[in-house]
This record gives sequence, structure tokens and C-alpha cells, in this order.
Amino acid sequence: MIKHLIFQIYAPLTSWGEPAIGEVRHSNDIPSRSALLGLVAAALGIRREDNKLDIFNQHYQFAIRPFKAKSSWFRDFQTVQVPKANKKQLLYTRFDEIRRNPNELETLLSQREYYNDIYYQIVMTETKGAPYGVQQIQQALLTPVFPLYVGRKNSPLALPLSPVLYEGTLCDAFIFADKHYQQYHQRDPVISDLLNSIADEYYWEHKDQDADFEIIKIQRRQDQPIKRNCWYFEPRLQYSGYLKRSK
Repeated sequence: MIKHLIFQIYAPLTSWGEPAIGEVRHSNDIPSRSALLGLVAAALGIRREDNKLDIFNQHYQFAIRPFKAKSSWFRDFQTVQVPKANKKQLLYTRFDEIRRNPNELETLLSQREYYNDIYYQIVMTETKGAPYGVQQIQQALLTPVFPLYVGRKNSPLALPLSPVLYEGTLCDAFIFADKHYQQYHQRDPVISDLLNSIADEYYWEHKDQDADFEIIKIQRRQDQPIKRNCWYFEPRLQYSGYLKRSK
């Protein structure tokens, strides 16, 4: 049987950054793969400069079910310090940019997109050769080493991740998650309302997971981390659709 780790995500604000082009940093309404990997890695205590992170990022699969009945989208106006253009010097990280001499920095007007009032159920699947088992990750999500946030540091979690283990198909894992968290939040009117909203679209990473799903859309996302020290990401396909089986 396939082992899954199921957890929930809910926060006042979420921002799942798309590739930054120009002065607007767009957000997808679905968590990026890199954001979910970063969340789990932070819970495990893997530091950004640790070489183990590049190996960790090549494993695990994520499937997502969003609940967004009353969600809204908005932009936040910001100013950002950036270095003056210099084609002879290559800067790999944000830290490399801001440690320059203050006289060499300029101000860039920028906008960041956010969503609010969206609840997610995440199914994380362990792949062959994964450095951490789902049992270890479950414990880490219960007692994280580093503070966790969703997309940006100004977006703390509003609910515990409440991770649970499940063995079975991806379809059955989502059916189990729905029943489990319905019961878990039966005394919480805000989350109960979200869980009772229309949330019939599912997202997953690999076509070999679609036996119980009807594919309606395939997207290309640039969010598979390859080298963390130089912020190198490669594209992957994201599938979305509906469950073929009713609850």
C-alpha cells in the first residue's frame, strides 16, 4: 500500500509566488511545489545552506485540494532595495544584493499578490529513496524546528497542520481527509463553512496518479527546486481535475 501524509493549511494571507517578472510578483491560488517542500524542510530543521536540501527536494509528491468559497485576491504595494545594474557582477541571492554599500542600492516600487480565506488539504506521498519517511515528517510537522509560514514570512499559519498518516490510493486519501477534517472542525464555524463549500477540483504532480481522476487541465509551473544556493528551478507539469468516484 502507498503511504501518504495528510495535513491542512490555513492562514489569513497566502502568497504562492510565481516567477518574478517586472515589478509585480504574482501569486497562484495553489501552493507551489517549492513552497510545500520549504515548509516541510523547515519543520525538519534543514537549513537553506545545507547540501541535504538539494537531495530532499528531489523526492516526495504533493496533491492539493483547495477550499475557497469566500476567498479574495489583492495586491500589496511595497518598496524594495535593489543594487544598481552591473553586468560584470553576478548576484545569486537576496543577501548578496542587500549587503552591498547603501550608496549602491536603489529603490524599486513593487507589488505582491495575496489570497485570503483559502483552506487547503495536502496529501504528501513518500517516493523511493526519500531521505525522510512520512512518520518522521509527521512528527516534524507536529513539533517544527523552525517557524512555519505559507509563502511569505508575513503569512503565519492560523491553524495547526494536524498531520495524519494514511495508506491507500490518492483518491482514498482525499476521501479520508475530507471526513477526518470535517469531524476535526465540527465546532469551528469558519472552517466548517469552507469545508462545506464547493471544492471539487484537485491538483496533483504526476500523470501516473490520475487513475481515479478526470483530467481537465495541465499546467506548466516553474517551481521544482534544483539548486537552492543559486535559486535554480526547473519546470514541471501540474495536473488538475475531478474525482471519478463519489464520496
